[in-house]
Amino acid sequence: MRKLFKVVTSRLFWSSILFIFEFSLMVYLVVWAAYSKGYYFYFYFLSAIVVLLVMSRNENPSYKMVWIALSSLFPTVGGVLYLLFGNKKIGRLAQKKVKSYKIDPETISLDDQEMAKALESLKDGGDARLCSYIYNMSHMPACGGTKAKYFASGEEFFKALLPDLNKAERFIFIEYFVIGLGSCWNTILEVLKEKAANGVDVRVIYDDMGSVNVLPINYYRLLESWGIHAICFNPMRLHVNPRLNFRDHRKILCIDGDVCYTGGLNLSDEYMNDEIRFGYWKDNAIRLEGTAVFNFTRMFVYIWDALTNKKDELEKMQPRPLSSGDGLIQPFGSNPLLDEPLGENAYLQLISNAKRYVWITTPYLIPDDAMKAALKLAAQSGIDIRIITPYHPDKKQVHEVTRSNYDELIRSGVKIYEFLPGFVHSKMFVSDDRIAIVGTTNLDYRSFFLHFELSVVFYGSSLIEDVKQDYLKIEDLSRQQIAGSASQINPIRKCFRYFYKLFSPAL
Repeated sequence: MRKLFKVVTSRLFWSSILFIFEFSLMVYLVVWAAYSKGYYFYFYFLSAIVVLLVMSRNENPSYKMVWIALSSLFPTVGGVLYLLFGNKKIGRLAQKKVKSYKIDPETISLDDQEMAKALESLKDGGDARLCSYIYNMSHMPACGGTKAKYFASGEEFFKALLPDLNKAERFIFIEYFVIGLGSCWNTILEVLKEKAANGVDVRVIYDDMGSVNVLPINYYRLLESWGIHAICFNPMRLHVNPRLNFRDHRKILCIDGDVCYTGGLNLSDEYMNDEIRFGYWKDNAIRLEGTAVFNFTRMFVYIWDALTNKKDELEKMQPRPLSSGDGLIQPFGSNPLLDEPLGENAYLQLISNAKRYVWITTPYLIPDDAMKAALKLAAQSGIDIRIITPYHPDKKQVHEVTRSNYDELIRSGVKIYEFLPGFVHSKMFVSDDRIAIVGTTNLDYRSFFLHFELSVVFYGSSLIEDVKQDYLKIEDLSRQQIAGSASQINPIRKCFRYFYKLFSPAL
């Protein structure tokens, strides 16, 4: 009863009700205008224009096919639905605002020098290509002079975080998809209040959609009252708007520019297993200290300055240099304003460069055609491709889409496992004992094409072995899936699974 009361009194519940009502009303008005007023020709014409527009755009083929099919099968409403939900082009003013931040020429010069040293030290040609591609697309260099530590759980991450927060002297930058009231956030918040009162520049960005069920409305105002600068990213509006798709899924906790935490974890109790919802929550985090932290500082400052129309002096936020490091480390961000899916392309290059194995954990396995082809080709070429997904889903419909992709991949030689104790939320790739990627980017359309995401590539770092060992521990607690399992489910569930899969690029 208590859970039901919590659901029906939540902002997400009522926002969803109002959204469904508005959507239903819109569909009714379109159908009414088309057939009662004789305007069907105009809606048919709009759908035809939409088909031509979608075909001409440089977008993912699977995404284009969904909207072409919808506009062709349901010409009365298909074009209207695309304009409301499918048009991923953010407004020109918003694009100009986000892209208005100019990188200082001196910083570019330093980046070029850092990259030149990195490329010279990379012996594997595939790694060098990946490193160069990321730099050319994001202007985020691979850096030496950085120490890295891997945390295989939220509990380990939280223990290490608090001492670092208490040492902050200049600034604390926090950017998270989910910040939730509870023991974890309240403990962090007390430190932030104290630091802000002592003159430390504390800034917080949280995503409104991600935090809608775990934070009160306008929570940023409460943070501001405590001296903490705060932004609610892309607030949910009670109207049908494609911009609701653009979410800030990044995780950044940067301290003085010298230390940064990132990974799959959000700042909420369930991620620390203080609250159990889907069995044991398996996640990861990393701690970086040194030169590469500046990439995170810039990622945060770029979006903060774009949202506040200010310009920070980045040169004053440079990290303290370390005398030694741990391999090369390249943090970078991706976002829907880029011309191509940078996060996905980094994964694709890692797969194509593999010589022995690629092991992956992801909460959602909804690959587009390019990713599916790369995984199948690698497995068919003798590369040991393994993927671990959750057994206990956090979103049942999304999990059905994940499972609908098993058979095709397994028949091509990909080994797929489900983590039995609970929900695996970590997003990591490890390959050939020489390269790993850890970050926030899921194997799905939303992460590749709609969200602001980040990843960290490790070249020759000792952390790669930690990622590998964590993967093996997860696999020991997982069950391998077999081809043909989809044929054993009941027909109704099978139909829903095919339906979700068909429209997954547009979800």
